[in-house]
Amino acid sequence: MKKLENFMREHRDDFDSKLPSLDMWDKIETELEKKKGRKISLWKVSVAVAAVLVLAVIGTFMLNTKTSYNKYANVSDPELRELLETEAFYARKVSYQMNEINKCYQVFPELKNDIETDLDELNSMYKELENDLNDNFYNREVIEAMIQNNRLKLEMVDRVLNQINC
Repeated sequence: MKKLENFMREHRDDFDSKLPSLDMWDKIETELEKKKGRKISLWKVSVAVAAVLVLAVIGTFMLNTKTSYNKYANVSDPELRELLETEAFYARKVSYQMNEINKCYQVFPELKNDIETDLDELNSMYKELENDLNDNFYNREVIEAMIQNNRLKLEMVDRVLNQINC
């Protein structure tokens, strides 16, 4: 191995004696220019991804709104229907405010874990209430508990938005 290293050091100049022709450099430069023209900038990709995410959030929101109205369209009791509409109203408000907080995560990434930990507890309680509602067809107490849960979420999210002023 030492012999090879010594040989390379002693004959280094001999290896660098041949240079490529100017035509070769011209070909290389034209190939590089072609590749530069096809390159997609990171900024364009980021904008496209952001647009897709915004459309997905809007689509989900629209779908949830539509299905929440259909969920209780066949409820004949006006008081019960009003409770269900109130629950849907608070759910939409919480969803909207959460979208606002998600925008702030870029400025304050350290908030994400704290906020989502607190919200996860409320969301798991809400899921249990939804299961109870499915078991007890349109139970007033369950709907009122769901409304209260959404009010708590909304208060928490509003408090966070007021504190961070994002």
